[in-house]
Amino acid sequence: MDLNSPNILCKDHPDFKCREIGSLKALFTLEGKKCLVTGAAGGIGRSTAKGFAELGGDVCLVDIPSKKDALERICAEIEQAYGVKAIYALGDVSDENSMMECIQTADREFGTIDVCHSNAGIILPGDNPDIGVAEFKRVLDINLIGMMMVSRACANIMKRDGHGGSIVHTVSQSGHIVNTNWKDDFGYAYHVSKGGALHLTHAMALQYIKYGIRINSVSPGVVLSGIHDPIPVCMMRNAVEKIPIGRFGYLQDVAATVAFLATDLAAFCVGTDIIVDGGETLY
Repeated sequence: MDLNSPNILCKDHPDFKCREIGSLKALFTLEGKKCLVTGAAGGIGRSTAKGFAELGGDVCLVDIPSKKDALERICAEIEQAYGVKAIYALGDVSDENSMMECIQTADREFGTIDVCHSNAGIILPGDNPDIGVAEFKRVLDINLIGMMMVSRACANIMKRDGHGGSIVHTVSQSGHIVNTNWKDDFGYAYHVSKGGALHLTHAMALQYIKYGIRINSVSPGVVLSGIHDPIPVCMMRNAVEKIPIGRFGYLQDVAATVAFLATDLAAFCVGTDIIVDGGETLY
């Protein structure tokens, strides 16, 4: 919209008129959409894939080769429960060639991509200032660079096909604060990667919104997704005591937020990050 155009009459132009609310329920759908989720064998990834399917979207689940059996099982569950098409692709998001093969699989099978949940991520044990350089780079390669490559490739398909789309990044409350839940090991490389992922969301959102592609992110707190299973019970108790709501997050808490951002309910959200952490970052 060109506000300097002589054809703009502020009182009469539709862009300046209040629009009454329509059906919110009608906007909360992915019917006919083609969706891709990375890190899809993990708790958050499989939950959002199921959420997309429940809303009517076909889904491609992407994860590393060792997760093949899990992906096959999840795809079967999705197709049986929701009657949509569910496929999987095996690859490593930190490897550009491998990642591109996965996205090309989804594009070939579905004909396009409308929605991407760029979710793959890792946490390494012993992630403190003494972490090895190779391990530090590995975290960034997956959590930040891999996210960029996946989102860019999906955005290019959306641009090619001219229909816009929605991309959601999984960031973390650790992109906003230095999370001291785990006492001495705060997640040094993890915090850096997630802080970068938050700003990646902002930067990409500005670049791609002109093509009708909305890029947003969700920042979960401590969510019971399986990733924390190796953490000692005493440390988990220490962590939950710091959450104002008094509990850890559930997979549904995150999947619901991602689903909102993926649908037209979030049509005015551009570069938005939604923190889903039970209030912990308020401290």
